[in-house]
Amino acid sequence: METNHSFSFQRLMLLGKQSLIINKKLIGISLAGFAGTLFMFLVFFQFNSHFRNWGNSGYMLTFTFLFFVLGMIYSSLSFPAFRSKEKSMTFLMLPASATEKFVFELLSRIVVFIFIMPVAFWVVANLEGALVHSFIPELTNYKFSFGKAYSEMTAQGVEGWLKFLFIQGILFVFIASFTGASHFSKSPLLKTMFTFSIIVAGYAFFSYLLFKGLNIRDYNAGKNIFFMDKDDSIVFGAIAITLINLSLLAISWFKLKEKEA
Repeated sequence: METNHSFSFQRLMLLGKQSLIINKKLIGISLAGFAGTLFMFLVFFQFNSHFRNWGNSGYMLTFTFLFFVLGMIYSSLSFPAFRSKEKSMTFLMLPASATEKFVFELLSRIVVFIFIMPVAFWVVANLEGALVHSFIPELTNYKFSFGKAYSEMTAQGVEGWLKFLFIQGILFVFIASFTGASHFSKSPLLKTMFTFSIIVAGYAFFSYLLFKGLNIRDYNAGKNIFFMDKDDSIVFGAIAITLINLSLLAISWFKLKEKEA
């Protein structure tokens, strides 16, 4: 079914333009809905704190929650054409290579969200804060800054490999949902969460049996390869989750190729 096998930035741009024209109303409604909902959430949270015990940490906590939840939901909507056979056939027949389709979905569902979401939150949070402050002067900490949050995170020692681990952990949430959307045609988010919960539970059970069976507790931690210091654990975790993310992307890529075969 594939018409083109080479990668073309021009076709990729045309694919994005076509999607924007078709979904521009939906995008506008979604952004407006997000702005309105976020505005009401912030007013509600500030009301509960009596418009006094609220600061940059409160904004950041709200952003972190929405960033993960909305990002996971949005990335699980990747490859929307795969939800039905008719739309799937139309998508696969588009005059674009599998690479272009894959890159477009990856950019539009993960990369664009990572860049747009913080900007949208910053704009809405500061507009809401300024508006509420004009009516309720008690809200003194109404300005939100990612720079201040980043400085606080750096002051707590989140840098180097730990920062890389943190970034890869964020990407894992989105990439896992993205991969699930490429694999499952119905209810991809629920099925993805169930699948990973089974994998994690199985790994935890296997680790428990390994720990008990080898009597690792009785070994000398200084000479046991199962024990690493904090820095080594962070490096190992960062490399491991990076490999997992790359593997998940490969799975979603080959799933697309399989559908086009």
